[in-house]
Amino acid sequence: ERVNVLNRIKLLLLVSIVLFSFSVFPIGTSAEKIGNKEKVIQRFTEIKDINKLYERAKNGVSDVNREVEKNFVAKVVLQSTDGLENGAVQTYSTSQLLKVSEVNGDKIETYATTTFYDISDLYNGNFQTNDSSNKSKYDSSISVRAYSTVYYTTSSIDGEDYTDLTKVSGGWTILDSTVSLSNRKVNFGATGWAKSGVGYVQQTSYNNPTSNSFSYSAPSSWAPISVVSTGRIFGVTTWVTLKRGTNSVWELQLVNNI
Repeated sequence: ERVNVLNRIKLLLLVSIVLFSFSVFPIGTSAEKIGNKEKVIQRFTEIKDINKLYERAKNGVSDVNREVEKNFVAKVVLQSTDGLENGAVQTYSTSQLLKVSEVNGDKIETYATTTFYDISDLYNGNFQTNDSSNKSKYDSSISVRAYSTVYYTTSSIDGEDYTDLTKVSGGWTILDSTVSLSNRKVNFGATGWAKSGVGYVQQTSYNNPTSNSFSYSAPSSWAPISVVSTGRIFGVTTWVTLKRGTNSVWELQLVNNI
Protein backbone atom coordinates (compact mmCIF):
# COMPACT_ATOMS: atom_id res chain seq x y z
CA GLU A 1 0.00 0.00 0.00
CA ARG A 2 2.76 2.42 0.93
CA VAL A 3 4.61 1.64 -2.34
CA ASN A 4 1.46 2.45 -4.35
CA VAL A 5 1.06 5.80 -2.56
CA LEU A 6 4.69 6.73 -3.28
CA ASN A 7 4.29 5.79 -6.93
CA ARG A 8 1.18 7.98 -7.21
CA ILE A 9 3.02 10.92 -5.65
CA LYS A 10 5.90 10.51 -8.13
CA LEU A 11 3.43 10.35 -11.02
CA LEU A 12 1.68 13.54 -9.90
CA LEU A 13 5.01 15.37 -9.58
CA LEU A 14 6.05 14.25 -13.06
CA VAL A 15 2.77 15.42 -14.61
CA SER A 16 3.09 18.79 -12.82
CA ILE A 17 6.61 19.32 -14.16
CA VAL A 18 5.53 18.49 -17.73
CA LEU A 19 2.54 20.84 -17.56
CA PHE A 20 4.68 23.64 -16.13
CA SER A 21 7.24 23.28 -18.91
CA PHE A 22 4.50 23.90 -21.50
CA SER A 23 2.95 26.85 -19.72
CA VAL A 24 5.93 29.02 -18.75
CA PHE A 25 6.21 30.69 -22.17
CA PRO A 26 3.46 31.15 -24.76
CA ILE A 27 4.24 29.53 -28.11
CA GLY A 28 5.64 31.92 -30.71
CA THR A 29 6.96 34.56 -28.29
CA SER A 30 10.41 35.32 -26.95
CA ALA A 31 10.54 31.82 -25.44
CA GLU A 32 12.01 30.70 -28.76
CA LYS A 33 14.87 33.19 -28.35
CA ILE A 34 15.41 32.26 -24.71
CA GLY A 35 15.41 28.57 -25.49
CA ASN A 36 18.08 28.85 -28.18
CA LYS A 37 21.71 29.21 -27.15
CA GLU A 38 23.42 32.18 -28.79
CA LYS A 39 27.05 31.85 -29.82
CA VAL A 40 28.70 35.26 -30.14
CA ILE A 41 31.23 35.32 -32.98
CA GLN A 42 32.20 39.02 -32.94
CA ARG A 43 31.27 41.98 -30.77
CA PHE A 44 32.04 45.60 -31.66
CA THR A 45 32.17 48.69 -29.44
CA GLU A 46 29.18 50.95 -30.06
CA ILE A 47 29.88 54.60 -30.84
CA LYS A 48 27.52 56.50 -28.53
CA ASP A 49 29.05 59.97 -28.79
CA ILE A 50 26.50 61.97 -30.79
CA ASN A 51 29.15 64.30 -32.24
CA LYS A 52 31.22 61.37 -33.54
CA LEU A 53 28.12 59.71 -34.97
CA TYR A 54 27.13 62.96 -36.68
CA GLU A 55 30.54 63.28 -38.35
CA ARG A 56 30.38 59.62 -39.38
CA ALA A 57 26.92 60.17 -40.93
CA LYS A 58 27.95 63.36 -42.78
CA ASN A 59 31.02 61.61 -44.18
CA GLY A 60 28.93 58.71 -45.48
CA VAL A 61 30.50 56.07 -43.21
CA SER A 62 28.29 53.02 -42.59
CA ASP A 63 28.58 49.30 -41.85
CA VAL A 64 25.53 48.52 -43.99
CA ASN A 65 25.84 48.08 -47.74
CA ARG A 66 24.69 51.21 -49.57
CA GLU A 67 22.45 49.15 -51.83
CA VAL A 68 20.64 47.92 -48.71
CA GLU A 69 20.48 51.41 -47.22
CA LYS A 70 18.69 52.66 -50.33
CA ASN A 71 15.62 50.86 -48.98
CA PHE A 72 15.80 52.74 -45.68
CA VAL A 73 13.42 55.70 -45.25
CA ALA A 74 14.77 58.86 -43.61
CA LYS A 75 12.55 61.88 -44.09
CA VAL A 76 11.56 65.14 -42.44
CA VAL A 77 8.45 67.29 -42.32
CA LEU A 78 8.91 70.82 -40.93
CA GLN A 79 5.62 72.70 -40.83
CA SER A 80 4.58 76.00 -39.29
CA THR A 81 1.38 76.51 -37.31
CA ASP A 82 -0.06 78.56 -40.18
CA GLY A 83 0.41 75.73 -42.68
CA LEU A 84 3.73 76.64 -44.31
CA GLU A 85 5.94 73.63 -45.05
CA ASN A 86 9.62 73.33 -45.93
CA GLY A 87 10.76 71.89 -49.23
CA ALA A 88 13.46 69.29 -49.89
CA VAL A 89 15.63 68.53 -46.88
CA GLN A 90 18.99 66.90 -46.21
CA THR A 91 19.26 64.08 -43.68
CA TYR A 92 22.37 62.12 -42.70
CA SER A 93 22.41 58.47 -41.64
CA THR A 94 24.95 55.95 -40.43
CA SER A 95 24.69 52.29 -39.40
CA GLN A 96 26.89 50.43 -36.92
CA LEU A 97 27.39 46.67 -36.81
CA LEU A 98 27.37 45.82 -33.10
CA LYS A 99 27.43 42.03 -32.96
CA VAL A 100 27.62 38.90 -35.10
CA SER A 101 26.30 35.68 -33.55
CA GLU A 102 24.81 32.28 -34.33
CA VAL A 103 21.70 30.52 -33.05
CA ASN A 104 21.18 26.92 -34.17
CA GLY A 105 23.63 27.53 -37.01
CA ASP A 106 21.79 30.62 -38.30
CA LYS A 107 23.73 33.90 -38.58
CA ILE A 108 22.31 36.89 -36.68
CA GLU A 109 23.66 40.45 -36.99
CA THR A 110 22.84 43.31 -34.63
CA TYR A 111 22.81 46.88 -35.97
CA ALA A 112 22.14 50.45 -34.82
CA THR A 113 21.07 52.95 -37.51
CA THR A 114 21.15 56.65 -36.59
CA THR A 115 19.60 59.48 -38.61
CA PHE A 116 20.28 63.22 -38.15
CA TYR A 117 18.55 66.38 -39.31
CA ASP A 118 19.68 69.98 -38.73
CA ILE A 119 17.37 72.97 -38.49
CA SER A 120 19.18 76.17 -39.39
CA ASP A 121 18.79 79.55 -37.76
CA LEU A 122 15.73 81.73 -38.20
CA TYR A 123 15.52 83.94 -41.24
CA ASN A 124 12.77 86.54 -41.28
CA GLY A 125 11.08 84.66 -38.46
CA ASN A 126 11.16 81.21 -40.11
CA PHE A 127 13.28 78.13 -39.50
CA GLN A 128 15.41 77.19 -42.49
CA THR A 129 16.76 73.83 -43.64
CA ASN A 130 20.49 73.34 -43.16
CA ASP A 131 21.90 72.64 -46.63
CA SER A 132 24.49 69.99 -47.45
CA SER A 133 27.23 72.62 -48.09
CA ASN A 134 27.48 73.30 -44.36
CA LYS A 135 30.68 71.53 -43.28
CA SER A 136 30.93 72.79 -39.70
CA LYS A 137 30.47 70.44 -36.77
CA TYR A 138 28.70 73.14 -34.79
CA ASP A 139 27.90 75.82 -37.33
CA SER A 140 26.51 78.93 -35.68
CA SER A 141 23.51 78.86 -38.04
CA ILE A 142 22.17 75.57 -36.68
CA SER A 143 19.37 75.98 -34.13
CA VAL A 144 18.33 72.39 -33.40
CA ARG A 145 19.75 68.99 -34.30
CA ALA A 146 17.24 66.11 -34.26
CA TYR A 147 18.42 62.50 -34.23
CA SER A 148 17.12 58.98 -33.63
CA THR A 149 18.60 55.47 -33.52
CA VAL A 150 16.94 52.15 -34.32
CA TYR A 151 18.48 49.01 -32.80
CA TYR A 152 17.62 45.76 -34.59
CA THR A 153 18.81 42.31 -35.57
CA THR A 154 18.80 40.66 -38.99
CA SER A 155 18.28 36.94 -39.45
CA SER A 156 16.92 34.32 -41.84
CA ILE A 157 13.84 32.21 -41.10
CA ASP A 158 12.96 29.45 -43.58
CA GLY A 159 15.11 31.12 -46.21
CA GLU A 160 13.54 34.60 -45.84
CA ASP A 161 15.26 37.64 -44.30
CA TYR A 162 13.72 39.21 -41.18
CA THR A 163 14.47 42.13 -38.88
CA ASP A 164 13.69 42.20 -35.17
CA LEU A 165 13.38 45.62 -33.49
CA THR A 166 14.90 45.69 -30.00
CA LYS A 167 15.25 49.35 -28.98
CA VAL A 168 15.03 52.99 -30.10
CA SER A 169 16.73 56.09 -28.74
CA GLY A 170 17.39 59.68 -29.75
CA GLY A 171 16.59 63.27 -28.96
CA TRP A 172 16.98 66.91 -29.88
CA THR A 173 20.10 69.02 -29.30
CA ILE A 174 19.46 72.75 -28.90
CA LEU A 175 22.31 74.80 -30.36
CA ASP A 176 20.51 78.15 -30.04
CA SER A 177 19.41 79.08 -26.52
CA THR A 178 16.61 81.29 -27.85
CA VAL A 179 14.78 78.24 -29.22
CA SER A 180 12.47 76.23 -26.94
CA LEU A 181 11.05 72.73 -27.46
CA SER A 182 7.73 71.22 -26.35
CA ASN A 183 5.09 68.60 -27.26
CA ARG A 184 7.60 65.77 -27.78
CA LYS A 185 6.23 62.50 -29.18
CA VAL A 186 7.99 59.24 -30.02
CA ASN A 187 6.21 56.43 -31.87
CA PHE A 188 8.05 53.27 -32.82
CA GLY A 189 7.01 49.91 -34.14
CA ALA A 190 7.48 46.85 -36.30
CA THR A 191 4.53 46.26 -38.62
CA GLY A 192 4.39 43.77 -41.48
CA TRP A 193 4.37 40.05 -42.21
CA ALA A 194 5.87 37.90 -39.51
CA LYS A 195 7.00 34.31 -39.96
CA SER A 196 4.65 31.63 -41.30
CA GLY A 197 1.84 30.86 -38.90
CA VAL A 198 1.89 34.31 -37.29
CA GLY A 199 0.71 36.40 -40.25
CA TYR A 200 0.45 40.20 -40.52
CA VAL A 201 1.13 42.00 -37.25
CA GLN A 202 0.93 45.62 -36.07
CA GLN A 203 3.34 46.18 -33.19
CA THR A 204 3.48 49.82 -32.05
CA SER A 205 4.40 51.86 -29.00
CA TYR A 206 3.37 55.50 -28.33
CA ASN A 207 5.40 57.67 -25.97
CA ASN A 208 5.65 61.27 -24.73
CA PRO A 209 9.14 62.01 -23.38
CA THR A 210 9.44 64.96 -21.02
CA SER A 211 13.11 65.71 -21.75
CA ASN A 212 15.17 66.26 -24.90
CA SER A 213 16.42 62.66 -25.01
CA PHE A 214 14.69 59.28 -24.96
CA SER A 215 15.35 55.55 -24.93
CA TYR A 216 12.70 52.81 -25.18
CA SER A 217 13.05 49.05 -25.43
CA ALA A 218 10.68 47.03 -27.61
CA PRO A 219 8.64 44.30 -25.88
CA SER A 220 10.41 40.94 -26.12
CA SER A 221 7.16 39.42 -27.41
CA TRP A 222 7.33 41.42 -30.67
CA ALA A 223 7.76 39.20 -33.73
CA PRO A 224 10.49 39.67 -36.37
CA ILE A 225 9.19 41.27 -39.59
CA SER A 226 9.94 40.15 -43.14
CA VAL A 227 12.25 42.53 -45.00
CA VAL A 228 10.25 42.22 -48.24
CA SER A 229 6.76 42.25 -46.74
CA THR A 230 4.05 44.52 -48.15
CA GLY A 231 2.93 47.21 -45.73
CA ARG A 232 6.15 47.03 -43.74
CA ILE A 233 6.77 49.91 -41.28
CA PHE A 234 9.83 49.32 -39.12
CA GLY A 235 11.51 52.06 -37.09
CA VAL A 236 10.83 55.24 -35.15
CA THR A 237 9.13 58.59 -35.81
CA THR A 238 9.55 61.63 -33.58
CA TRP A 239 7.72 64.94 -33.31
CA VAL A 240 8.60 68.14 -31.48
CA THR A 241 7.30 71.72 -31.45
CA LEU A 242 9.94 74.42 -31.90
CA LYS A 243 9.40 78.03 -30.88
CA ARG A 244 11.48 81.18 -31.18
CA GLY A 245 9.94 84.48 -30.20
CA THR A 246 6.19 84.84 -30.35
CA ASN A 247 5.46 84.46 -34.06
CA SER A 248 7.58 81.51 -35.20
CA VAL A 249 6.18 78.12 -34.14
CA TRP A 250 6.97 74.99 -36.13
CA GLU A 251 6.48 71.23 -35.76
CA LEU A 252 9.34 68.94 -36.77
CA GLN A 253 8.71 65.30 -37.72
CA LEU A 254 11.70 62.99 -38.22
CA VAL A 255 11.19 59.49 -39.67
CA ASN A 256 13.87 56.81 -39.32
CA ASN A 257 12.60 53.57 -40.85
CA ILE A 258 14.69 50.52 -41.73
